[in-house]
Amino acid sequence: MAEQRTYGTGSLTERPIGSGRWYFRYVVGVDPVTGKMRRKAITIHAKSKRAAQVEATRILSEEKQTSTVTAATFGELLQEWMRFQHSRGRSPTTLNGYQSIIDLYLTPNLGHVSLEKITAHTLDSFYAACTAQGKSPRTVRNIHSVISASLNQAVKWGWISTNPAQRATLPEPAPRKVTAPSQEEVRELIIACERRSVILGAFVFLAAVTGCRRGELAALRWNAHVNGTLLISESAYQLSGDQGIKSTKSGRERVIHLDPTINEWLSSWRHRCEAEAREWGVTLKDESFIFSSRPDGASMVRMDVLSHDVQKVARGLGLPHVHLHSLRHFAATELLAAGVNPRVAADVLGHADPAMTLRVYAHASVERQRAAAGILARAIPPTTP
Repeated sequence: MAEQRTYGTGSLTERPIGSGRWYFRYVVGVDPVTGKMRRKAITIHAKSKRAAQVEATRILSEEKQTSTVTAATFGELLQEWMRFQHSRGRSPTTLNGYQSIIDLYLTPNLGHVSLEKITAHTLDSFYAACTAQGKSPRTVRNIHSVISASLNQAVKWGWISTNPAQRATLPEPAPRKVTAPSQEEVRELIIACERRSVILGAFVFLAAVTGCRRGELAALRWNAHVNGTLLISESAYQLSGDQGIKSTKSGRERVIHLDPTINEWLSSWRHRCEAEAREWGVTLKDESFIFSSRPDGASMVRMDVLSHDVQKVARGLGLPHVHLHSLRHFAATELLAAGVNPRVAADVLGHADPAMTLRVYAHASVERQRAAAGILARAIPPTTP
């Protein structure tokens, strides 16, 4: 006995007749990846044809809400998603980070799994395994970001109906604490860097007084210095020894207003660079880099060399905890410790969210304030009540 149902709903057949076992074969749509019709089959146990039809209707309804509409694997999705990211013009460092996560973690463990079998439980189990292998909460959350973004794109493409990553459970992020150097340590570092190299000293000084990222300073050109401000619109990146220019980390431009003394220092730095260019018989242009190993400023300094030199100088001063990025920590903690509004501090630092500025640096500013309180207490010992 067979019951043919309308197109798109499937067919219901009792096999053998009178057994109460109904073979339900139905269409779940056209695979958006292969273009082929996708069919599924399931056995329904029911005492009557009517009961089997009710169950078949329920299955179809549930299928429409939860079914994956492609037989593609997660690995195939990741490949297409990366091609899409390249076409969107993502920065080389971002693409490299995505690809590293895919190659190291996702392809070996989940690449072969069909998209229809990727569930919140699948992801929770994978994250738990990563944690058991010693991966930090931050690493697991970075892995999740790639998984979630790719699955979210699959929903937009019609490859799957829902994104299971939205229901996954992530490890709690570990509190991020930074150690910021003191004012005295930064002064010592700047002086020692100037002795090693004029460019190194200038770079370190501007990093300390602006809080800019290393790449942002390396990408700065003279035409970004206008009317006592610095326009931060680009950032340098370094991959496999090669350097290039990309957008800022947040993808947005920002303007840093310079103190008059810093603005005067930067103008003096340009005069010095122009004088050196004349000695070499070349011209320093507005589009020349502010920090360059060439007298015409045609190319930016090597960021890896700068970082290495700063660490070497810091170790020589007995400051092994200080590195080039420490100067950004210094600027952030000084701003917060001085009572600068977190929104303003975030704008100066280029943070999209001032809450992140507080999460990362609030503890450091509190420590700085406690140290200041101790200095005052030692300066004037308490009298007997």
